Amino acid sequence: MERILIGLLAVVLLLMAVLPVFGFNLTLARGPAALEPFDPAIEPIYLFVGRSAGLATAAFFAINFLRHRRPLTAAAPLLVYTNFTIFFGVAYLVQTSFQLIQLWPVPVLLVLSIFLFKQNQRESAKIFSKDW
Repeated sequence: MERILIGLLAVVLLLMAVLPVFGFNLTLARGPAALEPFDPAIEPIYLFVGRSAGLATAAFFAINFLRHRRPLTAAAPLLVYTNFTIFFGVAYLVQTSFQLIQLWPVPVLLVLSIFLFKQNQRESAKIFSKDW
């Protein structure tokens, strides 16, 4: 029963994260569930980028929990969140008429993603170095 509940939670979180990219906004605060139109021209995009990245990160780790895969290091959740922030940031900006200056966080986040990836690899190697 617990696995079904976690799986359902992962599906709902993933839907809430991805639907704004397709023009819909799934909210649970206004009743059981409300599917509203999403207009990137009038919505604060940076809030939806953070919301989608956070929800997708939670869904990612819920799915990994169901697969019996736990994060090996503390850098793993930060790495996943950074990568989802890049993905949803670019996806939302493509939907709007944006200026190139709005893409300034992407190189910073790419450098952060590479740094966190290396940290995750280093910490994972350190964890299992004494197992052999």
